[in-house]
Amino acid sequence: MADIQSIQTRPEFTWLFLATPKHYPECSPVVLRFDADTEEAARDAFPGWNLVFAAKIRAHAPCRVAFFDYTTRRGWEFDSAVLQEVRHG
Repeated sequence: MADIQSIQTRPEFTWLFLATPKHYPECSPVVLRFDADTEEAARDAFPGWNLVFAAKIRAHAPCRVAFFDYTTRRGWEFDSAVLQEVRHG
């Protein structure tokens, strides 16, 4: 059966950093991503890296996409906030 996590158990944000390894500071930066409630917790996940903050993305932000076909005059809208997993047995 599908396991649906409670919103309270998931981290609040996805944190993005531009990062270089501490022992190779001259290399090109890479993007590191980590889910955490605070920036400090996200930074603690990468102890061997020099990190530069790049973005803080809300983990629970809904995604809505709409399409309209002018020929048939029909529209479709998809909202991730109302999608649920369905499994057939």
